[in-house]
Amino acid sequence: MEVLIGYHRHLVEALLLVLGVNLLLPYLLRHDLPKRVFYTRIGYFVFWAAWAMVAFSGLMVWIFAGRPHTLPVDLMIVLVLLLPILDGYRAIRLKKLWLAEQDGIGFSMAVVGIEIALVTLVTVLSLSR
Repeated sequence: MEVLIGYHRHLVEALLLVLGVNLLLPYLLRHDLPKRVFYTRIGYFVFWAAWAMVAFSGLMVWIFAGRPHTLPVDLMIVLVLLLPILDGYRAIRLKKLWLAEQDGIGFSMAVVGIEIALVTLVTVLSLSR
């Protein structure tokens, strides 16, 4: 069981790393719109891969541990449902901003910052219990 929990923890750390890269990427490529669009799209795919691995490993830990519903588990489930909604909203809104020839850097950084804060908050809450 400890191996599964450790694996899940490392995947959450990898998700935070991916979110950190997605946070800084638009700012670093702010002067080159084609590169920013290209690497932002790659960032979406990497985010979805990391999200899927975290969700699956968390489900496996929850099933095999046989743990009851607690507040941290409920928050993790809500977060697993909320992250794709936020990232999908970011993708749609960025496309509209780019088509209107606006950069959207502040918007992108705000949404990814919220995602990082939520993942960190749920991680801290789950470790404290």
